[in-house]
Amino acid sequence: MRPLCLDSHSARMQQVSHRQHLVHAVAVHLPPRFCSRHGSSDTGSRQVCRALERYMVDKLDAAESIFKELQLRMADPEVANNATEFQKVARAASELETTVNTYKQHQDVQQQLESARVYLKSDEAASDPDMAEFTREEISELEGQTAELENQLKLLLLPKDPLDERDVMLEIRAGAGGDEAGIWVGDLLRMYQRYSQTQRWTAKMVSCTEADAGGYKEVIVQVKGEGVYSKLKWEAGVHRVQRVPATEAAGRVHTSTATVAIMPEVDEVDVQLDMKDVDVKFAR
Repeated sequence: MRPLCLDSHSARMQQVSHRQHLVHAVAVHLPPRFCSRHGSSDTGSRQVCRALERYMVDKLDAAESIFKELQLRMADPEVANNATEFQKVARAASELETTVNTYKQHQDVQQQLESARVYLKSDEAASDPDMAEFTREEISELEGQTAELENQLKLLLLPKDPLDERDVMLEIRAGAGGDEAGIWVGDLLRMYQRYSQTQRWTAKMVSCTEADAGGYKEVIVQVKGEGVYSKLKWEAGVHRVQRVPATEAAGRVHTSTATVAIMPEVDEVDVQLDMKDVDVKFAR
């Protein structure tokens, strides 16, 4: 009968610690055939792995460079003292922050992956089957992370709508369905208010017209936050519901509709009105 290992967890943790030490040691001397080098600004050359396509690497390098420049501008006293300019620069930096952080995460994961592959080919891995199996599992996990990060980077590099970061005016109007349509508008309003809470947005009711049987005939809500229009713009259109309403006594299914309009807020514009251009007429 084989003896039971009472300290298997401790032994496993020792293997993990030893594995991390080896990965760090191998990463310091990573062979150049796994990565191509590109020159960077102040920190010298840095390693960019070949998993990404060339055009993606160029765009990501440019985004990283612009992000650093924006951070330097935010630290500039002249920009910091100008609230309008500082907000503009901060918003531009915020738009690039997710892309740059994802790019750095991809580089870290890719370096860990290549380090694990180097270790798997070493003599030490050949003499330790348990560590070799553990390394294969880690390689499989890192490959999945790499593929997921590459897909995220492809989406982040897609051209963005210039209105995506704007706040919106959300308008919901009752359509066909009578009293049930007004109730449906109320349901939609609560849905958007709850969604705004999950996104940490601020939803403020501007105006509303209540319906007799509950709900609203129309309601206008101002939604403020990060990336509001980018997520709500797809909600514009006609929303339909088929159900047995509370106003139905015979249990019949009704179809009700409501229209949703998503309007991005525009920039404030100073208008100068010259009275010479005004034509005033009087009539009885």
